[in-house]
Amino acid sequence: MKPLTVDFVLRSTAAFLGEKGLPSARLEAELLLAFVLGLDRLQLYLQFDRPLTPKETADYKSVIKRRLSGEPLAYITGKKSFLKWDFSINSSVLIPRPETELLVERTCALVRTGQQAEAPAEETPATEERDERRLLELGTGSGVIAISLALYLPEVRIDAVDISPQAITVAVENAQRLGVAERITFYTGDLFAPLPTAKRYKGIVSNPPYIPTAELATLSKEVRTEPVIALDGGADGLDFYRRIIASAGEYLRADGFLAFEHGYDQAASLSDLAKQAGYDKVSGYKDPAGYNRVLICSRSAVT
Repeated sequence: MKPLTVDFVLRSTAAFLGEKGLPSARLEAELLLAFVLGLDRLQLYLQFDRPLTPKETADYKSVIKRRLSGEPLAYITGKKSFLKWDFSINSSVLIPRPETELLVERTCALVRTGQQAEAPAEETPATEERDERRLLELGTGSGVIAISLALYLPEVRIDAVDISPQAITVAVENAQRLGVAERITFYTGDLFAPLPTAKRYKGIVSNPPYIPTAELATLSKEVRTEPVIALDGGADGLDFYRRIIASAGEYLRADGFLAFEHGYDQAASLSDLAKQAGYDKVSGYKDPAGYNRVLICSRSAVT
């Protein structure tokens, strides 16, 4: 029997995945075959005439079966692209979404310009840490937010927290591989609990769990493979925002800001929570699809 070539296998697999209803069928076929062969996509394109061995063909069929069972592509390949970098991913962490890139971009812009809630120096309590470039990320997961911020903002130091020891292990490995481990301190614990109380931050950044509990069962089979602890935001999806906003004042500098990613229909409710807590400067930002996804909150004056 004539060996199957890379080109033939890609074309037939893309057609098959398309028939099964998978979006981006050709891209997924390429990424899965590149994973099996230990190549990147460019190398794959340069080897279209390469015949596959029986083992390679069997391995490819195996990962296709896993994908069709609902296992996410990122969990199969063990990596996910986010902004300009590839991050290691496994089933203990949430898979990074494109909309989270907006949170990183808006936070970077805010740190660079310092345009929100600039409080006079004398209004900053003497006990506050004077480093205006220190940030805190709550719920770091695989570390994509903290690490991307460190890569874009080389002058910044970051503390990052997650309740899952397994997630912290993934985040530390990503930080080491991407060369920013010396500027990020990782803590394992529940939100602010593991942090030294004396620390003060210019900004607190978070993409917390925000799916209402009752909606978890309605999520796609693929999403339901991700850690529930990273998805479940309580009855209305806002539990973690309430907790963060309630305690943030103990850790924010007087001129500090909160930067949140949130669900597409949560902007108004989250804005109300922030304003009730005294964050009177609230700005919302939309993702490329036109949905409200990011909220930046700060105080215009110290009371």
